[in-house]
Amino acid sequence: MAKQESSYDRKLAYNNEYNRNNYRSFSIRYHKVDEKKIIRWIEKQPSVKKYITDLIVADMNGKAKKKKAR
Repeated sequence: MAKQESSYDRKLAYNNEYNRNNYRSFSIRYHKVDEKKIIRWIEKQPSVKKYITDLIVADMNGKAKKKKAR
C-alpha cells in the first residue's frame, strides 16, 4: 500500500522546488584551527549574508570605478 502524501510533504516539495528555481546558494568552509580568526570575525556579524553581500557590492563598485578611470 502506497503512503499518502501529507499536506506538510506537499508544502515542503513546493518550497524546495521554488527555492531551486529562484535562489542560488553558496557554501564556504573554514578550517577550525588555521582560520579561527576569520571564523570568530564572521560569527560576530549580526547578519553574515548582509556582511558578505556588502563586501561583494563594494568590490564590484570599486572595480567598476577602476574600469571607468582607464
